[in-house]
Amino acid sequence: MGIRNTVICTGYSKLPDGMAAKNLYGVMGVGLEVDPNTDNIINASCTFITNMCNDFIKEIFEGHNLNEGIDAPIEIFEKRYFGLGKKAIISAMRDAYNQFSIYKSMQEN
Repeated sequence: MGIRNTVICTGYSKLPDGMAAKNLYGVMGVGLEVDPNTDNIINASCTFITNMCNDFIKEIFEGHNLNEGIDAPIEIFEKRYFGLGKKAIISAMRDAYNQFSIYKSMQEN
């Protein structure tokens, strides 16, 4: 398999006490792998402990076009995720999107 022409944008935020991920990682990290030609998210991951939660994030974000912003997948996440750290996770998602925006602005120059 060849190297894909993608970019990775990551975001982080502080987790609240009581989350298992805080004990392991200290922060919540969200990673978005983006096709820079289409701005579609082709892969997503986060520092959740369980594969199920990682798969959940991937399901929500995969295929989303970042030219449409980040609010739609975050809204889906908010409606479907009920656990500690919801605000921190959303903050990390927004941070990853901000990193993508920085990348895009660098490409325009």
